[in-house]
Amino acid sequence: MNTALTESKLEAHAEAGMKHQAAIPQYSLPMILFMFAWPAAWFMFLIWVVSPLFFGTPAPGEFISTWLFFGIATLGNAAELIVALVVLRREGYRLTLRDLRDRARLRWPRGWRKWSLVLVALAVYALSIVLSPLNEALAKVPGFTPPAWWPPMTNPTVEVTAPEDLFPDIVLAGNYLFLAVFLVYGFIFNIVGEELYYRGMLLPKMRGVFGKWDWVANGILFELKHVYQRWTWGAGIFNSIAFALLGGPVGSVLLSGLLHWTGSFLLGLIAGLPLIFGGG
Repeated sequence: MNTALTESKLEAHAEAGMKHQAAIPQYSLPMILFMFAWPAAWFMFLIWVVSPLFFGTPAPGEFISTWLFFGIATLGNAAELIVALVVLRREGYRLTLRDLRDRARLRWPRGWRKWSLVLVALAVYALSIVLSPLNEALAKVPGFTPPAWWPPMTNPTVEVTAPEDLFPDIVLAGNYLFLAVFLVYGFIFNIVGEELYYRGMLLPKMRGVFGKWDWVANGILFELKHVYQRWTWGAGIFNSIAFALLGGPVGSVLLSGLLHWTGSFLLGLIAGLPLIFGGG
């Protein structure tokens, strides 16, 4: 009896969710492509125009400053976050977790079918780790080779054997300011900004063009959006598909954000904390 009631509630919830999603204004194909293209153009403008104009080009053998890199990334992701909030507000939603829970899929999965897809997403994400050598191979292809000054964080041509290698110009021991910036940028701007924009706001508006494969299109276009670091496309496409699977069929942007943050920041944070608090 309890099981039947539970299944009935889940079905009712799913039906209500489908009706809610059907009411979301849909984008045309040109608009969808534009919504992926402008962030790529904005990032490239910051990297290739603003940065050298105000800070110059690093000397041979040097990397771009870690602080500058975080600044560029923050401005890029902040723009995505702001646009996502503006679009959602124009759709008539108040910018509260309660109002955005269903629209932006800020919820946990319901039912065993959804959780089984979570396992599939984790398996797809694992492929990005196993196939990470693809990035090194891709970085050797003309047109995909990163600039010599590109930071080690996303530069497969640089050997990284310890957390210090990721930030060669930063002294990690006792650097609590760096830790704070790393946490704020990593969670608020990169994860919340990208997940709310691409999976929360944009993905539900792609159903009208791509149908049930909207999540696949979202994952592919999200990866292509990172054209400014295209040498990571080899393994990165599996990350993007995993995030889109969680944000789409699974219906949980909370989980896609959690996986995104775990892979991009949490593991590095765990490795770096002993250096920051232990002094080496």
